[in-house]
Amino acid sequence: MEKNLNTKSKAISDKPISLICIILVAIFVAFMCIKPDQTLNVVNAVFNKVTAVMGPPILWFVFIGLFFCLYLAFSKHGKVKLGEGDPEYSTFSYIGMMLCASLAATAIFYSFVEWSYYYAAPAFSIEPYSQEAAEMSMTYTFFHWGFSCQVIFIMTAVSMAYAFYVRKIPVLRVGAVCEEMLGNFKYKRPLARIIDGLTILSIVGGLGVSLGVGVPLVTAGLGKIFGMEANFTTNVIVLLIIAVIFTITSLVGIKKGMKRLSDLTMYLSIIFIAFIFIVGPTQFIWKEFTYSLGKMFQNYVQMSTYTDPVAQTGFPELNTIFLFTLALNYAAMMGIFITKISKGRTLRQMIITCLIGITGGIWIMFSINGGFGLNAELTGAYELSKAADVNAGLFELLGTLPGGSVILPIAFTLVTIGLLTTSLDSASFTLAASATKKLDAEGNPNPRFRVIWCLVLTLVPLSIMFAGAPFTAIKTVCIVLSVPFLFIIIGMLIGLFRWFKEDNN
Repeated sequence: MEKNLNTKSKAISDKPISLICIILVAIFVAFMCIKPDQTLNVVNAVFNKVTAVMGPPILWFVFIGLFFCLYLAFSKHGKVKLGEGDPEYSTFSYIGMMLCASLAATAIFYSFVEWSYYYAAPAFSIEPYSQEAAEMSMTYTFFHWGFSCQVIFIMTAVSMAYAFYVRKIPVLRVGAVCEEMLGNFKYKRPLARIIDGLTILSIVGGLGVSLGVGVPLVTAGLGKIFGMEANFTTNVIVLLIIAVIFTITSLVGIKKGMKRLSDLTMYLSIIFIAFIFIVGPTQFIWKEFTYSLGKMFQNYVQMSTYTDPVAQTGFPELNTIFLFTLALNYAAMMGIFITKISKGRTLRQMIITCLIGITGGIWIMFSINGGFGLNAELTGAYELSKAADVNAGLFELLGTLPGGSVILPIAFTLVTIGLLTTSLDSASFTLAASATKKLDAEGNPNPRFRVIWCLVLTLVPLSIMFAGAPFTAIKTVCIVLSVPFLFIIIGMLIGLFRWFKEDNN
């Protein structure tokens, strides 16, 4: 029987690495609470240095990565089967879980507002608030949230999936895969531990950022619906409610918990987005989607390699490089989670579903929500780009539609909670798997161990809220921590092709 599916096996947690990572997170949070300004200055200095040096290599990595993924999918390697039997999940649930895990509240928020950033501060030295800036605004949202992010997840997942299902490595740990690939290298064990530690720290920080974005958004929604004041108390209550939901779904497992929650979230999201498309500026949305998508393909190479060396406006660093490093931050989490739910599929099916499924879902959401917002801006119905509070401004924007005073805010708030909880659920699984010596018979970590990580994911943003410190530092630290994954993924791909050769696959 397969080593990673031994029916007599029980999950064994790796407590030392978990404890070390939790202590490091606690130290950082303590510094943020005690000396937030000084900590933020140090973190920003490191971030600026890292992006200045690593920005262009990250752009090249993502650009070449798309063609690498397409090659891998349609070569003979794409036929490799991941585990025995039929797929565990339907295509709808498979895409839905990947979408919900990768999006969180971040993308639903940016689907409405990101175009406004590029309209007010466009790339290529375009005049702000001009016609050309408006035309490029949606184009850049398609570029930033499309293929570019997915290739990072795919390049991590293919190595993880092959290691787990074909090479029968009994754990879902990036460090364990790297350790196996290193063969007789003398220092492979401590290097693997460092990689697992980086994985845990980056995921904790990344999901702390998601909560930092999502909680105020949900609070603003509740304020719009019930007339509640958006303050510290309501933020804490919202955070605790979200924590209870994703802890419960973590306890009941992926099949009974996250699958059902993600399916429900997907159905509600489809209804919500379809309503905006039907009652909103339908013709403008169709035209904008068609034009911006075509413009993105037309300028894909230019946007992929745009470093702005002459004007030095900072656009690539603040937007493209930032979003790519944020995707690198999620690479381990998405790689492990996609591996977990891909049993029974081929590498080709996994790659194409992730590349087309997630990207297609994102483009639909961004084109409808963003097209609606851009149309409101251009017609003067509501100028979101000039809103003092973007969270509140988003609900003011929804208020320009029928049902925008109550029904749409309720739907938007529920969708945000659903996306956030499913993303956090997948994160708790990944964190527990990354700190587990041995998975159980079904490839899962200990459920109680997942609950511990649910608590950690909750306590980090909660402590920042209590201290009144900015979430910016956590976000910036995540970006710095994500850079090593550029080299880790490259190393894993080299090891993967060595395995292909050994296994004649």
